[in-house]
Amino acid sequence: MADTYKSILERMKEKFSELSGFQVNETSDIGIRMRVLAGEIFSALTNLEWLKRQIFPQTAENFQLDLHAQQRGLTRKKSTKSTGTLKFTRTSPLDYDIIIPQNTTCIAHNCEGIFNQPLYFKTTQEATLKAGQLEVSVSAESQDSGAKMNTAPKTITVMSDPPAGISAVINLKEFTGGTDAEDDSQLRARLLQSYKNIPNGTNCAFYKNIALKHEGIHSVSVLPRERGRGTVDIYIAAQGSVPNPEIVQAIQKEITDLREINVDVQVHTATLLSLTLTVEIEIKPDYTFSEVKEACESAIKGYFYSLKIGEDVRLCAVGNVIFSVNGVHNYSFSGGLSHDKSIDKKQLAVLKSVSIILK
Repeated sequence: MADTYKSILERMKEKFSELSGFQVNETSDIGIRMRVLAGEIFSALTNLEWLKRQIFPQTAENFQLDLHAQQRGLTRKKSTKSTGTLKFTRTSPLDYDIIIPQNTTCIAHNCEGIFNQPLYFKTTQEATLKAGQLEVSVSAESQDSGAKMNTAPKTITVMSDPPAGISAVINLKEFTGGTDAEDDSQLRARLLQSYKNIPNGTNCAFYKNIALKHEGIHSVSVLPRERGRGTVDIYIAAQGSVPNPEIVQAIQKEITDLREINVDVQVHTATLLSLTLTVEIEIKPDYTFSEVKEACESAIKGYFYSLKIGEDVRLCAVGNVIFSVNGVHNYSFSGGLSHDKSIDKKQLAVLKSVSIILK
């Protein structure tokens, strides 16, 4: 905004001097009134500028952006919890059953959340370790929501309140499905896309919009006639993972109720294509390898985390996020992915592992 409080006040003083022939005394009654009035005018102009930004979805923010989205039948996605399986074990069998209560809490080690707080996970059902057996697997979910709750295999190994008779716990597979709440930029992109591709009840945009409005869904690929005429196949993915079966079932049910007559629509999870990457880096003076290495790993994971179904992996894009890390002087790819990777419309590229080596 061009006008500031000072510029408004100066213009008022100049106009007063022009019309009256006298300079304004700062301590006079008129001088005080001018400062008060200039402040109110500046406040009104500031509010007007804010209002102008909220009129259009391209510049609206927060609640006002939510209102624009609601006009298109869209709502901001909330954060979701990660889910997986915990295995509870003993070192020797017993001759009686052990009950593992629902909401048994476990903690991820070597994996800390924001403000260095540990990550908590809890079982979602009661389970029984049968007499004579050494292990039992139980479905579990994160206590909090967000992408930070997606944990690697073998990181959940601490029981907050161990059930009597249970020796250890571990997650043999990663916990996935945790997503952050949709921010303004993500909601705005989805909103503007809805203006470009108007759903008419029969086109790809119609099916895509239905799937994308569900919590935890990051990308959707719609393939008409994949199984012949009168068929539509929909592939869905979360950020860097596949969604929970419950979400797939919910989307399938909604689409089945809304689909065209005599059209067979099936909802599938995307096929995960795991890729590995080894990068050699040169670091600038005054930087330590450990801090640059950690930042590079985080940047690369963030790039893969942002990929959508069918989106190709570009080494130049990976290199760009590496080079943007403070302390990186140069880099080269020395193992794993060595060229651009074309991704099928049913696939989602995910990062299996990344190794950062000092040149």
